[in-house]
Amino acid sequence: MGPRNGRKDVRILLLGEPGVGKTSLILSLVSEEFPEEVPPRAEEITIPADVTPEKVPTNIVDYSAQEQGEDSLIVEIHKANVICVVYAVDDDETIDKITSYWLPFIQEQLGENHLVPIVLVGNKVDLVEYSSLE
Repeated sequence: MGPRNGRKDVRILLLGEPGVGKTSLILSLVSEEFPEEVPPRAEEITIPADVTPEKVPTNIVDYSAQEQGEDSLIVEIHKANVICVVYAVDDDETIDKITSYWLPFIQEQLGENHLVPIVLVGNKVDLVEYSSLE
């Protein structure tokens, strides 16, 4: 299957509260194992076209409020083809921030009728015996 709409690549942005595991997710994907030491932010990762099911290069971008300002977040939101809002299932505050901050902020940047898919990613499920979403 060829690229949709003539797209040459896909850009996925991971955002969410500090400490929810965005960087760990990215580093685990790249190295296929959980990293022992995690930096505040991963460098942008490019997955080559030949290893993706759609045969399209995929860029994965990690946002860190510690290292980047809101201006760079706004730029990344506008460049993204998919936005993943990551939260920690063991931290109710990170879940609450999805609706109180992240989704309204994204909506404000892209407009009400935007077509950018937003994926909610529940992380750290291995750290709890039950999910706080139950």
